[in-house]
Amino acid sequence: MEINTKKIFERMNLQHIRAFMLEGLDPMEVYGCTYDERLKKGNMSMIKRLKTIYKDEQEFSDAVDDFYNAQIINGEVYTEIGMKAGARLLMQLLLHDDNL
Repeated sequence: MEINTKKIFERMNLQHIRAFMLEGLDPMEVYGCTYDERLKKGNMSMIKRLKTIYKDEQEFSDAVDDFYNAQIINGEVYTEIGMKAGARLLMQLLLHDDNL
C-alpha cells in the first residue's frame, strides 16, 4: 500500500478540521469501543491467521514478532505524517488570520 502524503496534506486545512470537530462523529459512536479494544480486535484476526499457518510454537512466535514490528513501523510513519500535518495546521493558525 502506497501512502499519498501529497493528498493528505492537500486535505489538511483548518476548515476541514473545524467542521469535523464541530459536526464529526465521536470515535466511540463510530467504533463502539475504546482504542485498546479496537487494537485487540484488529490484531485478533491476524493472530488467528498466523496460528493456522504456523503450527510450530517458535515459528508462530517469530511470525507474531514480525507482525508487531510491521505495526510499529506503520505507527511511526503515520505518527510522523500526523506531526507534519499538525505543524501545517499550526502554520495556518499563525499565518492566516484574515478570518479574524
